[in-house]
Amino acid sequence: MYGAPFRTLGTDTNGEGDLIVATLVRREDYFDAAIEILSTDDHGGLKQAPLCRHLSVTTGSFYNYFESWGQFKTEFLQHWLDQRTLQLVDAARLVAESEQRLELLIDFACALPHRAESAIRAWAHSDPEVRAVQNTVDEQRFEVVLEATTGLLGPGADAENFARMGLLLLYGYQQSMPQPELGQLRWALQRTFSDALSVRAADRPSRPTAV
Repeated sequence: MYGAPFRTLGTDTNGEGDLIVATLVRREDYFDAAIEILSTDDHGGLKQAPLCRHLSVTTGSFYNYFESWGQFKTEFLQHWLDQRTLQLVDAARLVAESEQRLELLIDFACALPHRAESAIRAWAHSDPEVRAVQNTVDEQRFEVVLEATTGLLGPGADAENFARMGLLLLYGYQQSMPQPELGQLRWALQRTFSDALSVRAADRPSRPTAV
């Protein structure tokens, strides 16, 4: 049927010519499984065999979608960039009011796969392709937060500093071992947001007292 996602069956034989049918998977299932592996085993554990075991499929299923591990890595990184940054950036920009946009960005930040993102950042230190995508993620996230803080505070150092502070809190949380409760990240980001509102209030000229 047109428009339906293509799905494949991982298949193999049992050595006697009998066909064994493995789990039904989609292309996106490999990317989701990679995030789960990165959340528990870091980037060193993300390899073809563990990925296939995680999905209960054979390597034949993998090669139905990807010509090589290098192709999978490239597509996985693009999927992560699209799903966890570009689409969220586009959604945030649909919200015109700066305070509401910041609240939405806090929700997005708290919903990220934090352990997996920590593993990807560590991976970026040794892999130029991963580093290039990580740089794009960081740049896109900074730009959308800066747009919101600029809308709140006006252009200048305060807007840039608050935008940077929010991202440093997020990335510091992701790198923490053990990782604190998620509520602590939300509290810290909301406190930063509240401080930005205080700066805006302090910069506004006071109204003259009525006689």
